[in-house]
Amino acid sequence: METYDLLIKDALIAGRNVRADIGIRNGVIVRIDQNLTGEARYTVNAGGKIALPAFANMHTHVPMSLLRGIGADLPLMDWLQKVIWPLEGEFVSPEFVRAGTLLGVLEMIKSGTTLFMDMYFFEEEVGEVAERAGVRAGLGFGILDFPTRVARTPDEYLRRAREFSLNFRNRERIFPVICPHAPYTCSPETLRKAKELAEELGLMLHIHVAETREEVERIREEFGKTPVRHLESLGFLGDNVLCAHMIWLDEEEMDIVAQRKVKVAHCPESNLKLGSGIAPVPRYLRKGIHVTLGTDGSASNDNLDMLEETATMAKLHKGVSQNTTALNAETALRIATENGFSAVGIKAGRVEEGYEADLILLDPRSPHLQPLYDPIAQTVYSAQSADIDTVVCRGRVLMEKREIKTLDEEEILHEARLWGERIRKFLERSARG
Repeated sequence: METYDLLIKDALIAGRNVRADIGIRNGVIVRIDQNLTGEARYTVNAGGKIALPAFANMHTHVPMSLLRGIGADLPLMDWLQKVIWPLEGEFVSPEFVRAGTLLGVLEMIKSGTTLFMDMYFFEEEVGEVAERAGVRAGLGFGILDFPTRVARTPDEYLRRAREFSLNFRNRERIFPVICPHAPYTCSPETLRKAKELAEELGLMLHIHVAETREEVERIREEFGKTPVRHLESLGFLGDNVLCAHMIWLDEEEMDIVAQRKVKVAHCPESNLKLGSGIAPVPRYLRKGIHVTLGTDGSASNDNLDMLEETATMAKLHKGVSQNTTALNAETALRIATENGFSAVGIKAGRVEEGYEADLILLDPRSPHLQPLYDPIAQTVYSAQSADIDTVVCRGRVLMEKREIKTLDEEEILHEARLWGERIRKFLERSARG
């Protein structure tokens, strides 16, 4: 008789359109079949809910959840320089990061995300929260050239990044990443040192690249090259590099990215809100570039809802290309799930035997999902994150029947409101001069 750590009974397996049971052992899906029998430490009765892979949010700044909605309708550099950086200069601390991460991780679990890639400060707080919550996270201490309240010099940022990486190297669900912020905030020397650190420790690099036209012109004026060519000239690009945004690339730059096997994190909603532009994702896919999906921070999105992000991505590229086949539902879902996990070497993102058990159960009984003909297409185009009933990360149930199992939701929301009052008072004082 087989034994399972987790047995999910009577789920509608998306893509197969059959109802079956899912047997999970040691965090891996070991069997999918009808009427599985055997002992299970824990059983979830799906009752026909749709089994789908969990989401991988491949670019975000989770602690910035406490800054959600501030500075709306500004372009990127005005938003950063006039709003975000002054607020961070006033408030960023271990306590701020912890509270913002708790809020963000709560939101991500409730919307079906089990892996996120984060770049911020005091990432040890982010790591502790992620471990407590039971999610996976690739985390990096942000590296800059200019002073902030967390570091004064590039070498100090790099030292902090090294210390964080060494402290979080051997965690079960957390892995460190080296995160130089961008070519316009890091000198060539800092970028080279970040690359060397990543190679020394065997880690990925995570960086913002070619997000705005202004950035492209600024790098061209300073270095005589566009951002991708600039990074290529420094020997920075490689298959361990995840570049967020990547909107303003020409054909030759796309070929460089494809040849170097660089991963791209597409963030459509943040790019739309900040007026930055639209990354040519269908062209990337045709060139064989590994595209993943991210929300960016909820301060610029303004949420961490990957289901919504997936729908936006799929529809956006149909509209701009005037081609309904530019990005179909199945491809969009794969970008948002399997492509993210595989970008960081995790065999997850499919509800299939042999894959790690990162999955969600989505309740199709809402009016906007009836009648149900095509579970994948209707998940992408019709479903809402509130339809997600159950979330499993590496075989551990994090949410069931919309109840969070690993975090205290009321306590987190209360703490977020307290931070909101502090920030609101600061903004009011600043407005009065």
